[in-house]
This record gives sequence, structure tokens and C-alpha cells, in this order.
Amino acid sequence: MPRSQRLTRIAELIAARRFSSQEELARALSGVGIDTTQATLSRDLRSLGVAKRAGADGVIGYELPLPGRETLDRQRQALDLRAFVNDVRIAQNLLVVRTPPGHANGVGRAIDLAEFDGVVGTVAGDDTVLIVVSEPARAKKLKRTLDGYSQGVTAR
Repeated sequence: MPRSQRLTRIAELIAARRFSSQEELARALSGVGIDTTQATLSRDLRSLGVAKRAGADGVIGYELPLPGRETLDRQRQALDLRAFVNDVRIAQNLLVVRTPPGHANGVGRAIDLAEFDGVVGTVAGDDTVLIVVSEPARAKKLKRTLDGYSQGVTAR
């Protein structure tokens, strides 16, 4: 199962009921056909920004941050960019990034959260991300950076 779908399901489960431990959440995930390790679940919870808090009833459990916003750490961003950026093409101040089907949204989100210099915004489809950059020189620099990710080089 793709990571994005697993994260969505975790968020849905946490929103629907209170879990007091990772083991309890892992059992619920298993019940819906998602088997995961404790290490993966821990990373997923951190990525979603989930924290343990006392509810109104005083019971401690996992809660999603408000408003719901996935927070990606640098390693996660680099992984999404390295794994799913297949091709980058430039047209003046625009970049078109090709990804495998179903991965453009994750790549676009990683680009947004990375806050690359000059990026005005991204629009993601199924396998393509359009990046609007403030000026052509910055677009060229970003292309070199993204090409570096796709070749396993993570220099900024």
C-alpha cells in the first residue's frame, strides 16, 4: 500500500476514535488490512504531526494537529523527491515535473514544504506537477536542484 494511502487511513482512524498506544492503533490498522511495523507507524505518526494528549475525559490518546497539516521532515521530503521525480522540464519561469502515476501530489507537497527560493506555488495532477517560480533564473536553479534529487544528490 502506498504511504499516502496508509497516512490517510491512520488519520481517519485517529479522527474516528481514541487510541492510547501504537500497539492499539497497529491492531486497528491490521483490522483494515494494513500491516505495519512499529518503526513505520512511529514515523507515520510523526509525519502527520500526531501527538498524545489528554482528552476532555482525561484519557490520554493520539490526536491529529489542528488544523490538519502533514509535517514532513527533511529526510521524508528528500525521499519523495528522490524516489518520484522522473523528469524536470523548464519553460521560462515554469517547471513541469513528471512522476509515476499517483505520486504528483506527494512531490508537489514536498516542494511546497521545502520552501525552495522563488517558488510561488505548485499544482499537481496525477503524474505531473507544475511549479510556478518568480523568475526564470530561479527556475533554472530549482531545475538543477530537482535534477540533483532525482539523481540521488540532495544539495540545495
